[in-house]
Amino acid sequence: MYIPIWIIIIAVIIYLIYQSQNKKTINVPAKVEDIENSLINLKNNIFKLEHFDSPHFIDYQNFFDVMEINYLKLKHKLFHTPEKVLEIAIDWYKYAEALYHLKNTRHILDVDGSENAYDNFIEDSKEPFVIKDQVEKKFKSLLGKDWQKLPLDYFERMEKMKKPKKEFTTIQESLIYYYQDSENLHKLLEQRRKEEGVE
Repeated sequence: MYIPIWIIIIAVIIYLIYQSQNKKTINVPAKVEDIENSLINLKNNIFKLEHFDSPHFIDYQNFFDVMEINYLKLKHKLFHTPEKVLEIAIDWYKYAEALYHLKNTRHILDVDGSENAYDNFIEDSKEPFVIKDQVEKKFKSLLGKDWQKLPLDYFERMEKMKKPKKEFTTIQESLIYYYQDSENLHKLLEQRRKEEGVE
């Protein structure tokens, strides 16, 4: 019996992504500095250039950037109560971890060719989405008027912006249209140009 190599490769990729996503019980360090240092790997994974472009990846990067500012504002506001600072640092870590898991579920959706791929994506996204939402609400409540509003996500941008005059022929055209204001889009385009050897 012959099994095409590309099916084996896809199966291995799905398995590896699934395994990395299911390692949700990461021990969060007990010091604020250690938590912030451990966030470096999560941030690198959220901002890593992938084999395909997705508006959702830019959303996760944009959310990370704004929530990092909100976290730093909260840390400064609560500096006189170390236990509160530790609590929000743990929340910030969980938020970044949720963004990382949401990005992984997008990867799985991309390579999963099964009939129930989208259902799996919805199910796997539930917990990280809830964590993301809870941390945003908590930070917003604690910051009050100092809260920096999150940027619109892809679906909100599509709803609020005018329809383009012509259909997009590439994902990059769509990203350029909807994410003109995103520094992360410009970084992505620069990385792609370097990857292609275009300066």
